Amino acid sequence: MMNILKTKFLLFRRKPAAYIVTTIIICIFTYLMGQGQVTKEPIALFSTLNNEQQSVIMKELKKLSQYDFTMYEEDEAIKEVKDGKVDVAISLKDDGYKLIVAPDFMNAPMLGNELNGIYSQILIKHAIIQSTPDEQKGQITSKIEKIQDEPSFNIGYKNLGNENGIKFDQKLRSLFGFTLFMVIYTIASGVNHIVMERRDRIWERITVSAIPKWKAYLANLTYSFLLGYLQITLVLSIFYFAVGVDFYGGYWKSLIVVIPYVLCIVSLSIFIAAIANTPGKFNAFMTVLAVPLAMLGGAYWPLEIVTSKIMLALSKISPIKYGIDLLNGVTVNSSSLSDLLLPFSILMFMTIIFMGIGINVLEKKEQI
Repeated sequence: MMNILKTKFLLFRRKPAAYIVTTIIICIFTYLMGQGQVTKEPIALFSTLNNEQQSVIMKELKKLSQYDFTMYEEDEAIKEVKDGKVDVAISLKDDGYKLIVAPDFMNAPMLGNELNGIYSQILIKHAIIQSTPDEQKGQITSKIEKIQDEPSFNIGYKNLGNENGIKFDQKLRSLFGFTLFMVIYTIASGVNHIVMERRDRIWERITVSAIPKWKAYLANLTYSFLLGYLQITLVLSIFYFAVGVDFYGGYWKSLIVVIPYVLCIVSLSIFIAAIANTPGKFNAFMTVLAVPLAMLGGAYWPLEIVTSKIMLALSKISPIKYGIDLLNGVTVNSSSLSDLLLPFSILMFMTIIFMGIGINVLEKKEQI
């Protein structure tokens, strides 16, 4: 078995181009999909404040992650709005602010509320400091800053339109979905070796030798599994360590929960290999099958936005759905072990069914 596995990796080392290209494609498309749909609203700023006041307000504005604030001169900021480059400009003053908005900008009330909160905090802080004796101002200022950094209580917000508590992270959604989709082709390329070896009669020479047949199967399946698992690990590691994607503390767990998904795709590939008689048919079947599985499984868009009951019912046959559920569970959703048990069990059930049928059909074909 180890000799077969070693031979597989020696052949892989000679021609790693397809594997490397696929990994690069996954990284590029995932990055573009994740970044392209997480855009910030550009906002122009101009100010009559001094440097100290301006830096204090800018520090608070940067906490509004949905906006991208840029400082301009007054004439330039107004021109940006007139030219349609930005929808709103804000004039920062000592006693308040002024919004200059485009006619079609609908978020002015929400932005105004954010600015009211920022100015209220600053004015309250300023009033407290001014009412304090000079010898205690430094001490009071440091205490206020400490309270702001370490509040006594946190305010939680609940969206009444999201009663199920569904969380969404576009970057992770794109990363998980596209990675699980593309790795199907990588795993299929490993299983395709069995189809090619059967066509070229190499499989017969292996099975009639001293090597037990189960070891030959196990070596090929292990090779396919390692190809897929290492690619997923590589992609997730690149986005975690290099790109800085937030895994919500579940990076290492994600490397574990992806294992049943990879096993399921290996088994599915064996099942397709049993149906297809030639490498060409196998590749065609896997190509045709992978795209619908990705669409139904939520690799392209979140299933939470799908309203069709038929589509939601069909999604339950896609391994990608359960793979994404596991990955989201250990990252953005912070799910408990009991919540992860269902998708894990379904993937393992699919693995057993596909593997059992696939190997039995392959053996019957060999006897014929």
